[in-house]
Amino acid sequence: MSLKKKTQSIRLNEVELANFCRQIGMVISAGLPIYYGISILMGEAEDENTKALYESLYEPMETGVSFNQALKEVDCFPEYMVKMIQLGEETGRLDNVLASLATYYEREDQIRTSIRRAAFYPLIMTMLMVVVIIVLMTKVLPIFANIYEELGSELTGVARTLLTISTNMNRYLAVIVILFLVLVTAGLIIFHTHFGRVMFQGSKLYISIAASRFANSMYLSLASGLDTDRGLDMALSLVNNPHMEQRIQKCKEHIKHGENFENALQKSGIFSKVYSSWIAIAYRTGDMESVMLRISEAYEEDTDERISRAIATIEPTLVIILCFFVGLILISFLLPLLGIMQSIG
Repeated sequence: MSLKKKTQSIRLNEVELANFCRQIGMVISAGLPIYYGISILMGEAEDENTKALYESLYEPMETGVSFNQALKEVDCFPEYMVKMIQLGEETGRLDNVLASLATYYEREDQIRTSIRRAAFYPLIMTMLMVVVIIVLMTKVLPIFANIYEELGSELTGVARTLLTISTNMNRYLAVIVILFLVLVTAGLIIFHTHFGRVMFQGSKLYISIAASRFANSMYLSLASGLDTDRGLDMALSLVNNPHMEQRIQKCKEHIKHGENFENALQKSGIFSKVYSSWIAIAYRTGDMESVMLRISEAYEEDTDERISRAIATIEPTLVIILCFFVGLILISFLLPLLGIMQSIG
């Protein structure tokens, strides 16, 4: 099998991309040719796929092909990363670009990890809560109903309603489970469509993530020597949020109609008023790069705070719902049963 075919299925995650950029940046800083550094990485590869990837980069570069062209031919690296490396080679700032890319992908990994962690715990709690409620409704309530029947008493009010629901759940449990799985699958499919992205990614959390990506992309672009127009184009391909993409398009339209970058950012609503004021100061002082970096870090901190608040809210809410349901069953079934037992005694 050729190296080209071996590397076609390889897709590097954020951590691997960050490590790759960091290692190649160290090679450049040491004054070594890039292909020599890749040969070192090739010898340290942990698996055959990674080794094949480095080989497919090393061979064309050894014959004089540029770094960015070798990355394009391999087709395993993000387009944004390849374009930034090309820009770094053209401007002679490749080591700085690689260091910035490494930081960018490390942040992307942190954001993804935070989101997964935030979603995982409430999801597990929700599933456990649903299982407990289903067990109570389908297994426990019929036992109480049998006890009442043996005692010659009839259920009334809430208890009778719960028993009716329990009977129907037992009768159609398979249908309910299948319907639940279909809804979950449909939700996941819709989330990955444009309609789903528009519907789900308009929350403050996702907008904050997109704003952080935009600011970090603009920092990388400006630090690499791009003008604001090309920087906006690069950011547009990175934010991965339809709401933020619309705002970036508005910003570009304002610039086309003669607005300066500062005013275009403010009018398009990409940043909040506080961060827009930072941009105004940066525009006058010529310190746009570092301010964009600070804004990106500030939005990242805001994202972490929002995720922490969401977890702090969801956890007690689920516990309260479960306690309420269990309490409702106990009050509806046990209290009348205790009254009957006392009257018999």
